[in-house]
Amino acid sequence: MPDGRRQAGGWSRYTMSFAEWLYRYLIGGDLAGPKSSAYYPGPVKLQHLPMSVDERPEPRYGPDPGI
Repeated sequence: MPDGRRQAGGWSRYTMSFAEWLYRYLIGGDLAGPKSSAYYPGPVKLQHLPMSVDERPEPRYGPDPGI
């Protein structure tokens, strides 16, 4: 809508950089607008893709939520 309001059940725009999105994801903050947070306990598991058939990369873990 031109005046910035949205109807119930409509879409709204929530612009942010990838770095801000990742930070909010890690701490359990709002990701797609007000009251859209999703909290997952425990650190995020990061694992590189193997560069060869025989390689088995070690997983790394991000910070605990609520840095």
